[in-house]
Amino acid sequence: MLTLRSAAALLERLPQARGKADLCAALGFQPPVAISQSTARQLGLSAFSGIQVAVGAGALRALCVDAPDEPSLQALVLRIGAALERRTASVRWILLVTAAAGRESSLSCWHSDERRRRTSSLVVRHDSVSSADAEMLCALCAASGGDDLLVHERWMELLGRDTISRRFFRELEQRVADLAASLTGVPAGDAAELALLCTSRLLFLSFLESKQWLNRDRDFLARHFDECMANGGGFHGRVLLPLFFGTLNTPRRQRSPRAREFGAVPFLNGGLFSRTPTERLYHRHRFSDFALGRLFGDLLGRYRFTAHEQDDAWTEAAIDPEMLGKAFENLMAAGERRTSGAFYTPQRLVVHLVHAALGQALVERGLDEAIASRALEGVGLDAEECDRLARALIDFTVLDPACGSGAFLVQMLAELTRLHRAAGDMRDASVIRRGVLCSAIHGVDINPMAVWLCELRLWLAVVIENDERDVTAIPPLPNLDCNVRVGDALAGDGFETVSTVTGPSRAAARLHARYVRASGARKLPLLRALQREERARALEHLEQELRRVTGRRAALARALRTVDLFGERARPSDEDVTELGTLREQAGGLRRSQRALMRGGALPFAFPSHFASAHAAGGFALVIGNPPWVRIHNIAASERIRLRARYRVYSQAGWSTGARAANAGVGFAAQVDLSALFLERSATLASERGVVAMVVPGKLWQSLAGGGVRSMFGDALHLR
Repeated sequence: MLTLRSAAALLERLPQARGKADLCAALGFQPPVAISQSTARQLGLSAFSGIQVAVGAGALRALCVDAPDEPSLQALVLRIGAALERRTASVRWILLVTAAAGRESSLSCWHSDERRRRTSSLVVRHDSVSSADAEMLCALCAASGGDDLLVHERWMELLGRDTISRRFFRELEQRVADLAASLTGVPAGDAAELALLCTSRLLFLSFLESKQWLNRDRDFLARHFDECMANGGGFHGRVLLPLFFGTLNTPRRQRSPRAREFGAVPFLNGGLFSRTPTERLYHRHRFSDFALGRLFGDLLGRYRFTAHEQDDAWTEAAIDPEMLGKAFENLMAAGERRTSGAFYTPQRLVVHLVHAALGQALVERGLDEAIASRALEGVGLDAEECDRLARALIDFTVLDPACGSGAFLVQMLAELTRLHRAAGDMRDASVIRRGVLCSAIHGVDINPMAVWLCELRLWLAVVIENDERDVTAIPPLPNLDCNVRVGDALAGDGFETVSTVTGPSRAAARLHARYVRASGARKLPLLRALQREERARALEHLEQELRRVTGRRAALARALRTVDLFGERARPSDEDVTELGTLREQAGGLRRSQRALMRGGALPFAFPSHFASAHAAGGFALVIGNPPWVRIHNIAASERIRLRARYRVYSQAGWSTGARAANAGVGFAAQVDLSALFLERSATLASERGVVAMVVPGKLWQSLAGGGVRSMFGDALHLR
């Protein structure tokens, strides 16, 4: 039975022949033996020399390959796995490959079905074996006895992301709770937010460590923690605060002597490492060294972090950005699912919806369906097709109106980057991705913490594509606070009316384009100028709406005062009286909002002011997401009144056709789902030939309360 210490030692010596033999023995295989060149050719592995095979129980076999000159371990494993799958489909392989000049090894299994082959791997750096790596090897060895097929399935399950994800989430939840509890004199809700902010920043830095961006030290954080503890403690105040708020958010030339002591640390801009309002309120409070030590010992130091994006074809037994987003989303939503409807969207569903939506959106923008399909599948295009794809991608914009921690936006960023490359853009992938993020990706969420974590995941998505080794050449991260907004997507106005206010729209668009890339001293003045333009935009839009409402009210009043041929005035109907009252209330509300804004009041969220450039362009090319699934009776009564007045799918939710057929009243509107309201709002935010792609409950097409949704599709939208 392996101990954690002996397992770690075994992983460290894997590049040696003795290490491979010991690993095979621990997993229940016979000693590995070299195969001949003719056997290697039969296996499709003639390009490699020194291949060894170890025989296990039944159909189990272990293949050991050394490829020191191969820089990409993942590509190598997938290539070998494909060759073995074609020629030895009945054999259950576990593959041990050492590559990247002997610095890395992987232990991999795969499973194939009719659609794809899925490979799960433990990737180990021999100079930094983590506790999680050693634990994984112990679990694999413990599962190695018994039926060969069951053993292989257990290995697949252990190496899969679900197993490590569950362990990681349990540890993350406990360590965040410990951090929050260590803050004395801070209300529980604020303490939890501060703990989550600190933990997420440290996890972000753990990904940077894996890229050696923190003074070229893969143990940068742990080393500074150990040094601080050896010199009296106080890690939060003495190390984290100057690192977060004096180093990572400060240009190198402007750093203090204390900040320079951290060494070669990149300037990442102030968005991620700026104090939030809650942090400013409790700026004198500190997390305890004990709680931070548990965080390092049980989370940051225990798990290995990988900046590689994983997919259905390849997963590693490590923490990746997508897994981090899932963990944070679960943490945030644990206590508020009933009212917020916040649920994690499975990655496979995210990928499926993004592909389908992008393909349809490109077709609506004039691209042939066959070209769009080939581009999304990664099939090469000729020069003319590349040009047509490039034209379809010009000014392409995406919105997720309930973005959560950003699963759809991160996937959309990756796919749009790939499409730009397919269209012939030969710039570095990190440069393309940064440009797409700045101009095309937009999101809204009512939860400020969700917006912050969405920004973090998008920043990570930019970081992972950058292979720069010189930290002085790493560009600052873009400012995303004007791309991903805190707000209620169902409040305020959508793009129901065509924008006639082109001046402020164009000015705001220009300022936004400059601000999102700004850093240093230019950032704050540009932000203030953009906020002034957004306020002007909001006032102009209010004036436009007020003219529309008062015009409609005046026209209705004139119609009621008009006399017929006999000199009689028409008697107002109940509907006319109700409409006149509603219009009067709307006009009063618009005037009050105008006065509040002109006095400097807070700018309420509204799509025309906060996304002025998209409004001026006629809307977003694609609106996508997984809106909250919440029964409307879980919303406060005052909010229900507001939503019923604004949304047709609520006010006319009853199934009128069925009611007429049964000679019954139209009811069941109280059971309408919040996702139906998001569908209606999304339809007003998409451009004339835009696409709306939403994950919604099937009951919208079947329930009595879904009549409003079905009527909306019949009248205004084309369902695909």
